[in-house]
Amino acid sequence: MTSPTDPPNHFDEDVAATYDADVAAMSAPEVLGPTVDLLAELAGDGAALELAVGTGRVALPLAARGVPVHGIELSAAMVARLRANDPGRTVQVTVGDMTSTRVPGTFRVAYLVFNTVANVTTQEGQVACFRNAAAHLEPGGCFVVENGVPQLQRLPSASGTSRSRSRPSTWASTSTTW
Repeated sequence: MTSPTDPPNHFDEDVAATYDADVAAMSAPEVLGPTVDLLAELAGDGAALELAVGTGRVALPLAARGVPVHGIELSAAMVARLRANDPGRTVQVTVGDMTSTRVPGTFRVAYLVFNTVANVTTQEGQVACFRNAAAHLEPGGCFVVENGVPQLQRLPSASGTSRSRSRPSTWASTSTTW
């Protein structure tokens, strides 16, 4: 149950119930594999922290590679789906806001994937998210943010004709060493 002072949560049971099916294409090995490869390489023999771990789409394959993974997730409904997907409890999870929730330990890599940074809708909140990630990292650790680069919309030109860019949407990742 939420109170009027709780932050809005758009990932309630209605979304959680269909989330894995809705993002199935993003979970295909040829799509997800390079992301998990990069995160496993950055983690090395250390641990990883996923901000907004959701149902475990990235955390579970990363944990299957032997990387200890801890997630922070605001949505209890998404955590319930993660638990259903992870009966062996290979991924630790803490319910809380990725902008402020602290978990014990330090991590070699923290990551925020699949455009999730856009769910934090203020610059102040995004800065808090980055600070929280940095506070969890061990010296020399990396924070990886994956963000979509949308197609340009069809824009009218000054002559009245339309221009469009045919390049498909791409995903950009960046990592910062702290």
